[in-house]
Amino acid sequence: MNSAVCVKIIRDTRWQLLVSAALLFAFAWLFVWMNSLIKMGLWSAVLDMLPNFVHKLMPVPAKELLSPTGRISLVFVHIVPMILFVGWALVRGSEMISGEIESGRFEVLLTLPVPRPVWVFIPGTVTFLGAVILAMVLWAGLWVGCHQIRVGEPVDTTRFHLAALNLAMMAFAFAGITSAISACFHSRGKTLAIATVLFVAAVIVKLVARLWTAGEWLKYLSFMTLFEPQLLIFSQESARISLHYNLALGVIGLVGHLIAAAILAWRDIPVPR
Repeated sequence: MNSAVCVKIIRDTRWQLLVSAALLFAFAWLFVWMNSLIKMGLWSAVLDMLPNFVHKLMPVPAKELLSPTGRISLVFVHIVPMILFVGWALVRGSEMISGEIESGRFEVLLTLPVPRPVWVFIPGTVTFLGAVILAMVLWAGLWVGCHQIRVGEPVDTTRFHLAALNLAMMAFAFAGITSAISACFHSRGKTLAIATVLFVAAVIVKLVARLWTAGEWLKYLSFMTLFEPQLLIFSQESARISLHYNLALGVIGLVGHLIAAAILAWRDIPVPR
């Protein structure tokens, strides 16, 4: 019976995964190509024009971003990959419980001889593996681009491994948060709205903590503080920092799914209106 649940979940997720993977690979390759067209002097002039508060928002010194590796590292915080990874977490987390309730499928599925937590743990596992696959595809696009296109000095793409993993773990953590919210409502739209607001709030809190010296403690209130892919590329202690950040993000995602499983096992399933 669990294998049938796995087949259903994979069938439900395959198109989002395939489309997102194709877009990430193409964008990563194009990002490398676009960087090859930009002259170093232009990059330097742009960085010099930025106000001081923008430099404070950068996780690494601005001079690091002038190198080919630094310029390409921006792909991990670019709006396009962020939308695809956050979208993966939002769609998968909201679909898990509130989406199934709203569609009316849980009225039938929960009558099967399958423990209710299985409907959280299997989708959660697929969500995690999907985020890792998307991160691998993004890295593969960078690898192909850096080996096909000259961007100045050679780029060591192995330095991007930990950054890609950090992006995947951020998506898994947010999926866990979204799943816990999904377990509390029977409206998928409400789940999406609340989760999106929480994500935006987490980003804002992270930025405020970085800009406001007296409010540095605020960083502990945002899971996005643990999302620092560029820091993992340039830090001398990237392995230690990666273990700390990615393990913490993994715990957040796991706890979120455990909360969702506990709520689903306890709550009544309303009839969709």
